[in-house]
Amino acid sequence: MGVKAKFKGSIDNVLKAFLNEVERQIIESLCRVGEEAVSLARRPHAKDWQDQTGNLRSSVGYVVFKDGVQIRQSAFETVPPKVNREGTKFTGAKEGLRLAQEVGSSHKEGYTLVVVAGMNYAVHVESKGRDVLTSAEKQAEKLIARELADLITNIKNAFK
Repeated sequence: MGVKAKFKGSIDNVLKAFLNEVERQIIESLCRVGEEAVSLARRPHAKDWQDQTGNLRSSVGYVVFKDGVQIRQSAFETVPPKVNREGTKFTGAKEGLRLAQEVGSSHKEGYTLVVVAGMNYAVHVESKGRDVLTSAEKQAEKLIARELADLITNIKNAFK
């Protein structure tokens, strides 16, 4: 009397499918956290941002990496300024994506979520007491903990 498998295919295929599903869920979780952070950081109703060029808000976005290779990204959309000034260069979206790619590609192992405000003056705006990414970062930390707990629960349930 031996042990008989109750699944079709090889164990190798079953494990590969399982690991692919875990990876898919990790990536989806990171994207949900990134979207939430971007939504909070870009909030148009924020009273503490006075858009001059729209570049800072345009530079806000996220990119997800696996082993330093970009997998997914948000739309780094150009946000028009409230007052259109002639000669304004709309470089925010390009700078945000460039910075996120630079940071994320340097992390060569594991999954990485990079959320940025890509303009070089974002730190200056934050230092003046204005919220550029601070609240988005705090919210993302809470959300990622919840997402990972859900993922662990899903994995445990898969083995029951």
